[in-house]
Amino acid sequence: MPCPRARECPVASLPYIVREGDTLYKIAQAYSTTVEKIMMANVNVNPYNLNPGQVLCIPLPDEQYPSCRTTNYYIAQEGDTFFTIGQKFGVDTEEIINANMGVEPENIFTGIILCIPVAPSPVCISLSREGNHIRVTDKSTGSTKSYESTLTSDGVLMPGRIVLTKKRLESGDVEGAKELLFSPYEFGIRGKSQMNDSTGLFVVTDNASMLEIFNACPVGTILEVEEK
Repeated sequence: MPCPRARECPVASLPYIVREGDTLYKIAQAYSTTVEKIMMANVNVNPYNLNPGQVLCIPLPDEQYPSCRTTNYYIAQEGDTFFTIGQKFGVDTEEIINANMGVEPENIFTGIILCIPVAPSPVCISLSREGNHIRVTDKSTGSTKSYESTLTSDGVLMPGRIVLTKKRLESGDVEGAKELLFSPYEFGIRGKSQMNDSTGLFVVTDNASMLEIFNACPVGTILEVEEK
């Protein structure tokens, strides 16, 4: 399926989908920024008339960019270079080098955990309400890769759009636990390996598939749970 139409946010900011009861002050507190900075990044938004489902761009604090406090992790695979990783995520090579001080560009080995500066996501994710397939779509080509999955509890997912706001991982190998966590709902995607403090509702796939999904989806990726 094609990616849903959604606002793209510039480098060093994250998309945020407004929910019922939100104010710019509450959002600013949650993201350690200010109302003034949010308004500067969203000049056409009426701060007194936020609508649920509306997409805002939230500027990241200076100290969080391009450091890994954004949790925008990437696990290097065979053949990766800072240049090819930058091309994949739309980030300048120099920005990736600056975000990974101490890592020699000519010594990127398989499994090393790298920090990727946040930029508009090159992909989107979609799920059926039953959570039995995770689909990752490349925005530039429209090609989709599908992964079989299951829900950790009975029932169905609430339809709508949410945003990937946090990535968590243990080791950089295929079997290590990896999670993608979304907002505004307490919801995530993970592999079979589970972290000890995992809570909430998860869609679960196999560990090898989770490694692919984890690396393909940066912080800021939009996920849509389909109506049908």
